Amino acid sequence: LELLGPISMNHGVHFMAAIAFVWNERRENTCAMRNKVIPVPGTEQLLLVELVRSISVMRAETVMQTVKEVLKQPPASTKEKLPLEVCMLQFFYAYVQRISVQNLVDSWPSLLTLLKDSVQLYLPPPAQFLILGVLNEFIMKNPNLENKKDQRDLQDITHKIVEAIGTIAGSSLEQTTWLRRNLEVKASPQILVEGSNMERDVEDIMLTPVVETASITPSVYSVHALTLLAEVLAHLLDMVFHSDEKEKVIPLLVNIMCYVVPYLRNHSAHNSPSYRACVQLVSSLSGYQYTRRAWKKEAFDLFMDPNVFHMDASCVSHWRAIIDHLMTHDKTTFRDLMTRVAVAQSSSLNLFASREAELEQRAMLLKRLAFAIFSSEVDQYQKYLPDIQERLVESLRLPQVPTLHAQVFLFFRVLLLRMSPRHLTSLWPTMITELVQVFLLIEQELTADEDISRTAGPSVSGLETTFLGGNGFSTSYNNQRWLGLYLSACKFLDLALTLPSENLPQFQMYRWAFIPEVSDDSGLEVRRQGTHQREFKPYVVRLAKLLRKRAKKNPEDDNSGRTLAWEPGHLLLTVYSVRSIEQLLPFFNVLSQFFSNKILSKFSGSSGSPVRHTNSFSNKDMKTENQKTFWSKARQKIEEVLEKDFLEGVIKT
Repeated sequence: LELLGPISMNHGVHFMAAIAFVWNERRENTCAMRNKVIPVPGTEQLLLVELVRSISVMRAETVMQTVKEVLKQPPASTKEKLPLEVCMLQFFYAYVQRISVQNLVDSWPSLLTLLKDSVQLYLPPPAQFLILGVLNEFIMKNPNLENKKDQRDLQDITHKIVEAIGTIAGSSLEQTTWLRRNLEVKASPQILVEGSNMERDVEDIMLTPVVETASITPSVYSVHALTLLAEVLAHLLDMVFHSDEKEKVIPLLVNIMCYVVPYLRNHSAHNSPSYRACVQLVSSLSGYQYTRRAWKKEAFDLFMDPNVFHMDASCVSHWRAIIDHLMTHDKTTFRDLMTRVAVAQSSSLNLFASREAELEQRAMLLKRLAFAIFSSEVDQYQKYLPDIQERLVESLRLPQVPTLHAQVFLFFRVLLLRMSPRHLTSLWPTMITELVQVFLLIEQELTADEDISRTAGPSVSGLETTFLGGNGFSTSYNNQRWLGLYLSACKFLDLALTLPSENLPQFQMYRWAFIPEVSDDSGLEVRRQGTHQREFKPYVVRLAKLLRKRAKKNPEDDNSGRTLAWEPGHLLLTVYSVRSIEQLLPFFNVLSQFFSNKILSKFSGSSGSPVRHTNSFSNKDMKTENQKTFWSKARQKIEEVLEKDFLEGVIKT
């Protein structure tokens, strides 16, 4: 330290440049401790920070002034993979993180000069990311400056730095017309941020023989810029601009949204890294009400895009936050959505237009309404429930429309999770009736293989199985759309059986029609009023029996050997599509056999209880607090499964 003191005083720029050079040499090769954009320093690199902090003459102000000089005129050095300016700022970022708040505040004039000069130097994008990181670190440590001029300077430099990062974020876009808003995503690969680090990503591109270093454009950094903005922008602006100055933020955010929206319109696979970062950015901004003017119109337009649900599963939670904030703070937006659904349903199907396209439009709008309610708090839209019920009933009146009816069952599941039981009383007859109709359809398809009469003959249950809501039985019921409806109906039953009985008191009156009270697979016979009758068989028992018969005839589709594990509070059906009706056999098997003593003793440790979720275990074996925690976690997992049911055209695992 005695040696380095005079050197740092007399040759400060070269000393700091040497620190930056060694910083780069001491980089750890493992990426386990890397941040998404700004790398976390290694142990040996942190020794350099402590070394500089220990030199008595190198006060924080001196370090800042010297770093500024290095950035302006970096001394020549050799064999460095990264520009010296980037290494210098990586060191400085770690240094700012580790000095005291008082030191940082006292050095504000020097830091401001460093930030201003850095913006004008057109540094490489990774260096600009670090400048934003340094600014963010300062604001986190000292959100309020006493001097009004200092506060204005802070706001001005924040505006400039964010704009610079925004420009990098938009560098993977290209203009299709002379209008600025007509930006589109370039058809080129984008660097992934997750699981790696920016330095190595960009190095790999730069070291590829086909690509010369001179041809590297800022577009290789666009995902990193978007990711960094998503992580820090919303909170940063909220801290820098006080309550009476929030209006100043809007023009800046409008400019940023001009870069963000084109990425969110593009649902191609190569754009997915940018899409993820952008939806996270809008989600973080939506949490601050004063920002709504900058994004609400664009967000609603994107939500109404036919392809909005073509996204990665990790993006759904961000969309839920966006829609929740959008609808909660602007009631007219939700009413507008309700009106669109009503108008679409009231318009008669045009014989000269594509009937299928119009029905798809109705299904699309119903799905978005369901998603809006799913994104809300419990009972938030309770007053709209009569109108919602009318929309659902109207959708069910159209016969032979499996796509639309599948969305209705998805809507039913949302309502079970977002409305209190007392508000759903009037809807239960409709839900049960439609569930019965779908199970009759499945039964009808399965019995058709055995040449049982479709209209006059009795089914295996002794009940009539004519589908009253359509134009008769169709042999196309096994196509993908009908399978989607079957799966959606089964998922509704699965959810109704999984939730605690006190949450669904009305369903308990109908449950006997679907699942057995005791093991009923053999068909018990009883004497009633002197006549010999067969006891009623619940639907899952009948369907399980028919599916087992069908599976034996088609060994290649035999799913009878597959089993589904059941746990309290967990859904049985977590698949998102089925290729054949036989894939539902394990689900029906579990439900039809669950109430035998064997299954009960295996899963709940009790016997004879007719309740699938066995409230006995929760009352006797769990305290009230534990029970609340258990069902809170269970609901969270249930909602994660339901989230993915909104997705389209992507791998959902």
